[in-house]
Amino acid sequence: MIVYEDDKAKFCYVVLKQDIAKDPGFAGQLENNTYFDLQTPYGYGGPLSDAPIPHESQERFIHELSAYCAKHGIVSQFIRFHPLLGNHDLLGHVFQTRYLRDTIWIDTSVQDLVMSNIDGKNRNMIRKAIRNGITIERKNIENYHEFAAMYAETMEKNDADAYYLFSEDYFSSLKDLHENACIFYAMMDNKPIAGAIMLFNGEYMHYHLAGTIGEYRQYAPSNLLLYKAGCWASEQGIKKFHLGGGMAPDDSLFLFKKKFNKNGQLPFVVGKTIFDLVTYDVLRHKRKEIDSSFDEDNSFMIQYRR
Repeated sequence: MIVYEDDKAKFCYVVLKQDIAKDPGFAGQLENNTYFDLQTPYGYGGPLSDAPIPHESQERFIHELSAYCAKHGIVSQFIRFHPLLGNHDLLGHVFQTRYLRDTIWIDTSVQDLVMSNIDGKNRNMIRKAIRNGITIERKNIENYHEFAAMYAETMEKNDADAYYLFSEDYFSSLKDLHENACIFYAMMDNKPIAGAIMLFNGEYMHYHLAGTIGEYRQYAPSNLLLYKAGCWASEQGIKKFHLGGGMAPDDSLFLFKKKFNKNGQLPFVVGKTIFDLVTYDVLRHKRKEIDSSFDEDNSFMIQYRR
């Protein structure tokens, strides 16, 4: 965790420190434990602060962080800001930011809004799931084993990148969040056919991971699951339920989520800082040496990570 405080500001954000040599794109041609970068853990993050951060505090912060990174071989950082928090402006004076795409949220401040914001076709799919005998059960996060199998099947079907794959240890570690995490299962004939892990606090809930057994998709279990999850969130006093977005603007996943709130779009913004431009360029050129088809001027925020 990076923490900064002066007489005018106090904030923090979480990052993972990664050994760049372990990136498959470098094909083992970098020395281990030499070059590093920082990245937001899976999902969304960015700075947390109770108030706007003055420009002078931002400048002092980035000066101190840059000095630390130079000393420890950290080349760059990549931050995924949180759409619900809209925190991309907090350090906008010293971070290079870019709008990536929209995400969707459900207003759960009043339970009736959960259904009223859903479009007509999606309401019909929810009713279809009910007619097909699907019910929704909420379980403690400790009951993750059936979900983990469903999630793995879903990722395999979608030919998902390794970034979206999780080990048994990861799912087991979620038990540490037992007061802020749960699983919703869609049940048919007493069998779980779809599931989703939700992360929540007193104000927000986030649709973290989801999976469905392929042959049951036709019964619309996920439509009913998300509706019921939204109702549960409202009952707990949670104000906003964040569904996230798709893999690309207006792909099928995003359009599915949009059916739950056609006016519930929030911008997803990412940001970067290059601490060592010389090494950054060396790494881009190295990727080109290894793979002649590599585009050194690609559109990735951290180009050597393409």
